[in-house]
Amino acid sequence: MNILIVHEIDWIEKVPFEPQHFSELFSIKGHDVFVIDCAEPSTSEIRESLTTRIYKNYNELYDDASITLIRPSSLLVKGLNRLTHFISCKSIIKKVLEEHNIDLILLYGVATNGIQCIELSKELGIPLIFRALDVAHKLVKTPILTNIVRNYEKKVISNADLVLATTRHLVKYTEEMGANSKNTKYFPLGINSLDFKPMKKDNFLIQELGLDENDRIIIFMGTLYSFSGLDYILKNFYILQKNFKQIKFIIIGGGPELKNLKSLCLNLKLDKHVIFTGFIKQNMIPKYFSLADICLNPFIINDVTDKIIPTKILEYMSCGKPVLSTPLKGTLELLPDENFGIVYAEQINFIDSLILLLKDKTKLIKLGNAGFDHIRENYYWDNLIDELFIIFNDVIKNSKNTA
Repeated sequence: MNILIVHEIDWIEKVPFEPQHFSELFSIKGHDVFVIDCAEPSTSEIRESLTTRIYKNYNELYDDASITLIRPSSLLVKGLNRLTHFISCKSIIKKVLEEHNIDLILLYGVATNGIQCIELSKELGIPLIFRALDVAHKLVKTPILTNIVRNYEKKVISNADLVLATTRHLVKYTEEMGANSKNTKYFPLGINSLDFKPMKKDNFLIQELGLDENDRIIIFMGTLYSFSGLDYILKNFYILQKNFKQIKFIIIGGGPELKNLKSLCLNLKLDKHVIFTGFIKQNMIPKYFSLADICLNPFIINDVTDKIIPTKILEYMSCGKPVLSTPLKGTLELLPDENFGIVYAEQINFIDSLILLLKDKTKLIKLGNAGFDHIRENYYWDNLIDELFIIFNDVIKNSKNTA
């Protein structure tokens, strides 16, 4: 099978997640996988970016994987990289589809390259699957652009041959946006069991981070958005310090709010208690998780977050770590209670719940074991990739039958 995956983020600079796993695992299975991504702004690469760049035999996660990564020409200046990609990408996507006899398009993009893919799918008769991870237009802050992206999102969702959503709440959302209920399915996020697994505390990392063996450690991992809820944790960190003489907070990741959160830590005099690691390699993340007593997802509940299940929660659990999260509807429907290794608390009660959990080591162990068992049985890529291949084949066959 020849597969084209189209995304609107930078596959080299950004932390890898689901589509990178899809692409590399399919290549290991013997399929030819091509990827169109969108490069981040970079003044050092402006000259090179003016022409399409092709990276053959590319892999990031699995040593025996081999995909072809293609970057359409764009001007890598902040504010212009996506606009110029939007203009240039359609001709490149069409060239890949025709030259490599693509059987299926797997689309993750909406605003930057989604419309182009829908149009080419119809023009060339190549089936397209849209992977719904979130409410795309709600991630756009500019009101005028929000409406434009919402229209794009609606067109992509309503014209895809199949929509695969990561939660059942997102399934309902895509149907509200015009998807045919017969062509919309729930398909879970997956976890890389080779990397994300329980392990003993990494003593070298403890020393490197300047931690003490007696420190109580909480961890957050992910892109730092305004809805991450981390400012609330930091502003109330003094309450944790009153209850635990030695407590540290490790924040793994970067993003729009990194600078603000660091400034907040300095103002609150927490710089010795809160550790910002920045983005780190995926295979290193579980070593950091090994240090945690508990892992957090303190997301503010809004139109962006409420329908989703953050991948970080599944990754925490796959490493045998208990999870405390705000009650996102998309997450609650899949992980409803403590039997799944997770405890829920509204933001107003989040710190109190965290204190109670940290004082109950037996419960933390029980939660960690329950979460790990659930992930192992339901979310490992080892099984999901075969299920996905069956879905892909069905979409291709149906497309040929209706042609």
